[in-house]
Amino acid sequence: MKKELLILIACAVMAQAGFIKEGMEAKESGDHQKLVEIYDKACNEGKASGCYNLAVLYAEGTGNVTKDFTKAVKLYEKACDGNFASACYNLALLYAGGTDGVKQDFTKASELYEKSCAENEGCTNLGLLYANGAGVKQSYAKAAELYTKACKNEDLMGCNNLGFLYAGGKGVTQDYKKASEYYQKTCDGNVAVGCDNLGLLYAAGKGVAQDYKKSSELYEKACKSGYDQGCNNLGILYAEGKGVSVDNAKAKELFKGTCDKGLQVGCENAQLLEKITKK
Repeated sequence: MKKELLILIACAVMAQAGFIKEGMEAKESGDHQKLVEIYDKACNEGKASGCYNLAVLYAEGTGNVTKDFTKAVKLYEKACDGNFASACYNLALLYAGGTDGVKQDFTKASELYEKSCAENEGCTNLGLLYANGAGVKQSYAKAAELYTKACKNEDLMGCNNLGFLYAGGKGVTQDYKKASEYYQKTCDGNVAVGCDNLGLLYAAGKGVAQDYKKSSELYEKACKSGYDQGCNNLGILYAEGKGVSVDNAKAKELFKGTCDKGLQVGCENAQLLEKITKK
């Protein structure tokens, strides 16, 4: 019986791998119609990953498929019911954001994140719902628990958010040193917001020795990664000459750049610098 069971499992795995290989070949060759047919067939045969891949096509409107969130939702639901964690996660994203054909529903999103988090996917997103009390009873302690799980599974936004809770003493005992460690891990993984947050700690000397030069380096890394708040903070250091030589032209350039991208504080700092330098 055991041998027969192993053979059945092996056949199932080979069948699953077969359709995935066919899908990849169709995608690489640009045969979008065949790609849809392959995923549709796999989905109808009860393969959750087939339903998931087809849902992605409809959600993104790729592969010559017209974007259709209603179809995507049904397919994600089918895949999620088949315990495909990524489908539960993507479906939760749709409910959390609210899109055409999908009414925003944080309670539904939380239930789906709960299911995906059990498979170590979406724990950070669920933590955000608990932190904000969206669809669930607000609890920073629960958020910290979820961020911890996410961070242990190398979800770097989970590490960043956990650092934020330690810095603010929300749901955990305030500990700037721990916050700096979580921000460092996030920044080392090239997540810009983590670099910016760590830069703030170095500028304030909280959890780390005050070091404006180090702060400027971290803000610059965040800025180069496209994080506008990091550019703004770097501009402040150039305007004040902290960690870098005073350079109003550079500060103005940074403020204006963030302002042009819609960061209000960047606009305000640009105007303030203009007034100061005119005196």
